[in-house]
Amino acid sequence: GLYTSLTLDSRDRAHISYYDATNRNLKYARRSGADWVIETVDKPGQVGMHSSVAVDGDDRPRISYYDYTNGDLKYARRTRLGTWVTTIVDSKEIMGEYSSLALTSTGSPRIAYFDMTNGNLKYAKLTRSGWVRTVVDRTGDVGAMPSLALDSSGRPHISYLDRTNDDLKYARWTGSTWAISLVDADGDVGQFNSLALDETGRPSISYYNKTNGDLKYARLP
Repeated sequence: GLYTSLTLDSRDRAHISYYDATNRNLKYARRSGADWVIETVDKPGQVGMHSSVAVDGDDRPRISYYDYTNGDLKYARRTRLGTWVTTIVDSKEIMGEYSSLALTSTGSPRIAYFDMTNGNLKYAKLTRSGWVRTVVDRTGDVGAMPSLALDSSGRPHISYLDRTNDDLKYARWTGSTWAISLVDADGDVGQFNSLALDETGRPSISYYNKTNGDLKYARLP
């Protein structure tokens, strides 16, 4: 039950991805009637930490997660036959310790994640030719604990931690570039952040103020 991620499908049924620390596997639970159906998604080595789950238009789950053994960012999807297909999204160095997954209106995956080796915030999207990966922010040690949301146009918005300055930052794709702004720099802030967008695409973020031990909330007016 470590590192859980929860989403609800079109019938309000719960889908949960999580880490089985005893067996060091990525696991998945879904509600079926009065019962929980439990499945092992990936199990070679130590995999499944910091997962993020979403469901597509057919209520099939998709999960991004960290492969600790190989230092890779991985992605799993459940097929119509009920089997899991896993792929490596980024494996150049130590990638994906923290990831956040969102799906477009057509079910195409988008992932924000942390490049731990270089201290960068990265973003990946799946295209017909494969995964396309870009660096969002490389100013200092940035990108840990990202939270991703897509607006009505499918453009990504990401909140994340700047570990160099202990600040909370926010990035959004304008259509041609990443616009990056500082959300909060008052003390040691920004850990365990969570981002949501309203119907107009304006962001709201909850996060931890480590200096004062407080829960904080920020929104763009």
